[in-house]
Amino acid sequence: MSLTGIKKVRTAEPHQVVAQLDGTLVIITGQNLSVQNLSIANETLDIAGTVNSIRYTQNHTRKFSIKNMFK
Repeated sequence: MSLTGIKKVRTAEPHQVVAQLDGTLVIITGQNLSVQNLSIANETLDIAGTVNSIRYTQNHTRKFSIKNMFK
């Protein structure tokens, strides 16, 4: 499987790979997954293994801010 637009890979485990796009996470689940090639410069990711599902979700990471704490 090849993906484009990848900014970084958050986790890469045999059962799940989580990669970050612009503001979106892509979660790939399956068996014997492994990252074969990752090029941040070209924004490409190649994964080998059996893919069971691909899910896109919004990236909900927020940075801590004192300003937001007292709203």
